[in-house]
Amino acid sequence: MECRVLSIQSHVVRGYVGNKSASFPLQVLGFEVDSINSVQFSNHTGYSHWKGQVLTADELHVLYEGIKLNNVHHYDYVLTGYSRDTSFLEMVVDIIQELKRANPSLVYVCDPVLGDHGSMYVPENLHPVYKNKVVPVADIITPNQFEAELLTGKNISTEKEAVE
Repeated sequence: MECRVLSIQSHVVRGYVGNKSASFPLQVLGFEVDSINSVQFSNHTGYSHWKGQVLTADELHVLYEGIKLNNVHHYDYVLTGYSRDTSFLEMVVDIIQELKRANPSLVYVCDPVLGDHGSMYVPENLHPVYKNKVVPVADIITPNQFEAELLTGKNISTEKEAVE
C-alpha cells in the first residue's frame, strides 16, 4: 500500500535542510512525497548572509486548493519544519485539521524549528503560535533541547527532566 506524505518545510539552494533533506530519504523508503516549500532561500539562515522568499498564508492556500481541486490531497503523514510567518503557520494548522477530518489516522510530525543554543532562528512571534496552535494538533514533535525548553517553559539539564 502506498503511503503519502505532505512535507511543508523550507527549501534552500545551497545545503541540505528542510524539504531538500527530507524528501529524498522518504522517497528511498518508499513514501510518495508532496512538498510545499515554506521559504525559498539561498542557504539556511545560520550563514552570515541569506536571500530569498517567504511563502505567505495566501500562497500556501492557493497551492493547497490546487491539490484539492485535483483530488490528490489524501495523506497518511504530514511533516512540517521551518517557517517564518505566523499566518502561514496558522494556515498549516487549518490544513492539518482538514486532513485529519478526512483521515483520522493521519499522523502529523512537527519539527518546531525555533532556534538552538539559546538563539532564535525565526521571528519570536512564531513561538506562541507553535506553543498554542501547532503543537496541540501534532501527534509527534521533534524539538531540540532549546525548543523543548521554550515550548514547555521548563529548563532541561538532565535526561530525567527531558523525559518529564
